[in-house]
Amino acid sequence: MEMMDSLKKVCLENNGIKDGGAIALSKALEDNDTLLSLHLESNEISCEGASALGEMLSNKFKLSKLNLNNNPIGDEGFIKIAEGLNDIETLRIITLANTQVTKACIPALS
Repeated sequence: MEMMDSLKKVCLENNGIKDGGAIALSKALEDNDTLLSLHLESNEISCEGASALGEMLSNKFKLSKLNLNNNPIGDEGFIKIAEGLNDIETLRIITLANTQVTKACIPALS
């Protein structure tokens, strides 16, 4: 999808996309190199969807904001997201309220 390749901001809060939608979105944004902001709050995304997002995020070097609030991604999903964000130096804001992520996996972001 050529249109998806040039998006800078994606806001899909409260759309109930679940894991299937997160996986589809990850595939659609795979070749996008302009994404600055991704908002997926309250979409029932769990570890499976978070894993797909983590893979997709690994080449989003311009990303500055990621909102995953109110999604049950858990520690395993968070670690997959963190792995994808590892080389992104532009990330300034990541919000993870009510995601079932424990403080034990926070070092994964470093």
